[in-house]
Amino acid sequence: MQSNNTNNFQAISVDHAKVLSPKRNSTKADSTQALVNEQLAHFGIDEQSDYGRALAQTAHHLYGAQSSVMQLWDITSNTLQSLDKEDRVAYFNAKKFLSFQIAKILDTLQNPFRATYQSLSSGNGSQGHYPLFDNVTALFSATPVVVRTATYVYACTEWVDDAFQGKEFTHQIYSRLLNPTNISLANAIVDMEAGPYASEYLAWNFNSGMAAIDAMLSNVLSHGDVLIVSRNVYGGVYQLLHDYFARSNRMDIQIAWFDGYDKESFADFMAQTKQQYAERLNKGASMHVYMESPCNPHGYVLDVPGISELAHAEGALVMLDSTLATPVLHQPLQHKNTAARPDYVVHSYTKDLCGSGATTAGVVIGQGHRMFQPKGSSVDGVDWSQTMFWDVYYIKGAFLDSEKAFDVLNGMKTLEQRMMTKVINTEVFTAFLSSHPLIRVNCHALPEHSNAGLREKQHAHGWPCTLSVSYTHLTLPTSDLV
Repeated sequence: MQSNNTNNFQAISVDHAKVLSPKRNSTKADSTQALVNEQLAHFGIDEQSDYGRALAQTAHHLYGAQSSVMQLWDITSNTLQSLDKEDRVAYFNAKKFLSFQIAKILDTLQNPFRATYQSLSSGNGSQGHYPLFDNVTALFSATPVVVRTATYVYACTEWVDDAFQGKEFTHQIYSRLLNPTNISLANAIVDMEAGPYASEYLAWNFNSGMAAIDAMLSNVLSHGDVLIVSRNVYGGVYQLLHDYFARSNRMDIQIAWFDGYDKESFADFMAQTKQQYAERLNKGASMHVYMESPCNPHGYVLDVPGISELAHAEGALVMLDSTLATPVLHQPLQHKNTAARPDYVVHSYTKDLCGSGATTAGVVIGQGHRMFQPKGSSVDGVDWSQTMFWDVYYIKGAFLDSEKAFDVLNGMKTLEQRMMTKVINTEVFTAFLSSHPLIRVNCHALPEHSNAGLREKQHAHGWPCTLSVSYTHLTLPTSDLV
């Protein structure tokens, strides 16, 4: 016997439904019917005409669907963690098919939509092609679509106004700010890096790793701050810190170079730094931490969880360049103790994440409330104007275009296999070299290396960094060298 769920349907929530209204911010409607009437009047449609009645019925169903989907989201949020895997798969498949149904409705709408648009043509070729008709099927693409556009089609004034306030994500304003392919990549790296905690994080993509690091530092640091930096950092980062941020006529950041790797050494160094620069700190400067683990090119691993906990206990923000590790070797945002996680993780996509050697790109991943908030909001002591989007990303223009974003997405598909191959090569190569009595190998892949303990503790499976082999005392006869 079929179940009859008619009586179980909940009433349509006007608050949920009005987000679809062209007058979403100025509406006085207190019912779905009032929203429908308001919409028809907004576009000058006679509600008594055949077209008006059909449009009104369609709009009524859409308002109801919006309300129901919001209820579905509330139920998902409240129950997801308590479901077993079988139920989660069932929920996922049901929602996926619902997405197809909604897309099919939009596709069906394209026929009368296109016909109406074509009827407006004067026949002299001055009326351009309207791309909205062709993009619906892109929703079914198995890979993210490369969206090559500078601008976007807008719905109505109030929706556009919300977009400029950061309150309407369906309306992307300009590809310098947001682009669908770019967003697909941001979602992919957050899922890969944060795993089960992905909902807590956001990412912004940049046109190089250095642009990402510059944006992160620009967002975190204020004039005169103190920054503890791990000694072995990428050369470009050293130049950025030394030649720009540390200059007195620029940001006047006081750099404190940390030479150690473990949390005990860091605790001592942080105490010394606080004492050494007490005058600055007492005048209102903040102290933050920037580290690179594994470092480029030596490959030394730092105790990221331990250092993060110590820094957070002092109110410092922690920034981590995890480029060489990639999420294959190290996933610092998946530590169960949130205090042991860095506040920001930066990657240069250019290296292993992309892997093609054809693209320069970078990314910063951080907690959602530090990365973006709609204008006018404040979360956990962070004002919307302090978020990375509004403070840096929105105004500096170092965005990642869609073609590069797609190249990185393609490269990430083979990341794990490539990293495993490089790990194997590193272990075999270092073992081979270290077996020679005249060669001293400096690589934490060797179990006797001073950094091997941190590598084993922190990296997945204890795997070594793949760019960390150096050797000295090579005194073989010249005739033996090729």
